[in-house]
Amino acid sequence: MSRRRERKALETAVATLLLVVASVVLACTVVTYAVATIEQSVNAHDMPELKNLENYENNLLNQTGVGNGTLPQLPNSTP
Repeated sequence: MSRRRERKALETAVATLLLVVASVVLACTVVTYAVATIEQSVNAHDMPELKNLENYENNLLNQTGVGNGTLPQLPNSTP
């Protein structure tokens, strides 16, 4: 009797996992489609606000060294 309960619990867990995975895949597909649709409907290349944001992002990346690969080194504290 206990094996039957264990099998039923395992089947339920597998079915629940498959439902969660299918839901996540569907949500990702919907989000990807929505983003692609918005990108096509909005021509973002001619927006001056986005140019300002890109300039600000480039300035931040250059100041921190992330953009050009020159991250500041932490001092070596070996005694």
